[in-house]
Amino acid sequence: MLKNLRGNAGFTLLEVLAVVALLGILGAMLMPSLDSAADRAKNAKLQSDLATIDNAIVLYKMDNGSYPDSLEVLSDEYIAAGKEFTDALGDDLSYTSTGITYKLTGKNANGETVTSDGSSAISE
Repeated sequence: MLKNLRGNAGFTLLEVLAVVALLGILGAMLMPSLDSAADRAKNAKLQSDLATIDNAIVLYKMDNGSYPDSLEVLSDEYIAAGKEFTDALGDDLSYTSTGITYKLTGKNANGETVTSDGSSAISE
C-alpha cells in the first residue's frame, strides 16, 4: 500500500525557502527608494503650500494695505476653509510679520528650514 510520491508535482521546502529569501532581499532593496519618494512628495507639498500662502498674503496686502498679523486671518476669504498648512514634518508653518515685510518658513523632510519665495528678511 505504499504510494510512489515521485510522480507528484510540487515544491520542496528548500525551494520555498530560497524564494522567500530572495523576495526578502528584493524588498529590502526597494524600501529606501520608497522612503525617498515619500520625502520628495512631502517636500513638493511644502513648496506648493508656501506658494499658495504667499499668493494669499499678497492678495490680503492688496486689499488691506499691509501684511496680515497671522495666517488665521487668511482663512475662508483668501484660503479655503478648513485647510491646514503644515510643513513636511507635520508641524505648523512659522509666520512673522512687521506689517511691511513678512517671513514664512517650514521644515522639509530632512528637518532643514525652507523659506517661502515671497518672504522678506526680517531681523528676529
